Amino acid sequence: MKSRIALLFAAIALAMPGEFLCAAGNANGATSSAENPYDVLGKTLAPFANLLAKNSKNPNRAMTADLRLASAENIPALAPGQTLHAAVEFPDKLFLHAPVLGEQVTICRNGQDIWAAPGSKIDALLNSAALPQPPKKYKLGDFSLPVPEKELVFLPVLFQVADGGNEMLGEQSCRVLNVKLMPELARALGVEDWSARLWVRADYKPAQIALSKADQRAVIAFDKLDFLQTLPPETWQPAPGETDVTHLPPIRYKQLLDAVGANAAR
Repeated sequence: MKSRIALLFAAIALAMPGEFLCAAGNANGATSSAENPYDVLGKTLAPFANLLAKNSKNPNRAMTADLRLASAENIPALAPGQTLHAAVEFPDKLFLHAPVLGEQVTICRNGQDIWAAPGSKIDALLNSAALPQPPKKYKLGDFSLPVPEKELVFLPVLFQVADGGNEMLGEQSCRVLNVKLMPELARALGVEDWSARLWVRADYKPAQIALSKADQRAVIAFDKLDFLQTLPPETWQPAPGETDVTHLPPIRYKQLLDAVGANAAR
């Protein structure tokens, strides 16, 4: 299930017109209810696209995010209160700390150096899971967008955005957008029943997103989201005193991500 949700919003992110890839946040720190909802979504997603666009002129090529599952309805695998910490730096660094099978697990890629903790838990997961075998000579490439960057300008027809007005989220006034993929693409990805409701802060950063399908609903809060030029080297190293660490070759790293994804989809 989560893999399909990820596909849905990856496609939405790729649907930004080319000029949005260089859009900046509102210098006045406020959004207008009269602002076109497509423009609001474009400014919200632009930093994420810049993160992966090889030819981006934006200096911010790194991101840190703290996400929290605010609520979940009729999705047994998800427990409200679960958190995920992520860090990404172009072209090849990734850090994830999230619950897997009831335990907090860390997965980190620093170029071709890959480690995970707790190592005993990771090894057990890899040894017990029935996972597809990547090619024997599997190697990790740099992060990239799944479509040519020059084609981004032609992709806005892939999604539908409707204005949901303004709502207070805590002490913040947020612009609300209702987002769906166009029917043809949604059918191709098998997500035609899914929709999203996005709360956008005055600085165009997402505050919260609700994903819905029939009687299932998950609300994810963005407790922290920062885009930076770079992250310190220690971001990609085990925490001081961390001893239960396993190092993985690229092929096992690919299998680990498959295992985590399979567990999340249950």
